[in-house]
Amino acid sequence: MTAAAPSGDGALAEAFKHCAALARANARDQWLGALFAPARSRDALCALACFDHEIRQARLRARDPNLVAIRLAWWREAVLGGRDAEAAGSPVALALRAAIGAFALPSEPIEAMLDARLTEIAPPEAFTLAAFERWAAESEGALLRLAARIAAGGQDLDSQEAHRPAGLSLGLARMLSALPIEAGAGRTLFPADVAERRGATLRDIDARHATAGVVAACAELRALARDRLAEAERRLKASPAPILPAFVPLGALRVDLARLERNAARPFDPPRQASALRRQWAVWRWTRRF
Repeated sequence: MTAAAPSGDGALAEAFKHCAALARANARDQWLGALFAPARSRDALCALACFDHEIRQARLRARDPNLVAIRLAWWREAVLGGRDAEAAGSPVALALRAAIGAFALPSEPIEAMLDARLTEIAPPEAFTLAAFERWAAESEGALLRLAARIAAGGQDLDSQEAHRPAGLSLGLARMLSALPIEAGAGRTLFPADVAERRGATLRDIDARHATAGVVAACAELRALARDRLAEAERRLKASPAPILPAFVPLGALRVDLARLERNAARPFDPPRQASALRRQWAVWRWTRRF
């Protein structure tokens, strides 16, 4: 049990236990990162990972964008104040509120994570690479920033701002991995200017046409993801060791990018998934580099 869970608070202890199981099943990379963190930070890291999972799932659990927005508004109030009784009935909300208090988590990155999910509901018509970078900073980047603070015991030690390139790299990999599901099912977050530069259009992507331009645009984004990953790792080498557990999800990122590379000519076909053991091995090897 961490400092966020007083010994007499059975409900909170159960909430943290629930989050650990949920994170292990649905946010395994973040769960592995929690295992590398000090014991006092593990419950809070799992709670944060579960919050991220829940708000990502909001869009998938309702077809009506208005219902998704209402659900996200509930999460905003439940974790940042208000709806106290309802929050107490949600293990994830209860655990995250405790983590916010225990580690002095700022509200701005939490708000940013929720705003990123709203962007996914109705992305702007001109969604460029610059817009994607802002979205990645709000989603993956904000998640890493909060996790780094938890791992460091409530201190903001990410002076190198490794969360910025790391967030962009993770965001690009997530978006490209989701193309087999997202393309044709609604607006994707594929940068329109990258597609146009390579002789493709968003209509090609929505129609799931693996044209030469689409393949080239995906290759450009994979290369950018690799470049940002390398930049994040350079920054992490100059960063305090306590924040490293927050960045453990980078350990399996090359596995994901390699899977996408093998599917380069077929970006709309689901790539073969790496086993949990393969990802865990990749994470362990990554941690040995720092």
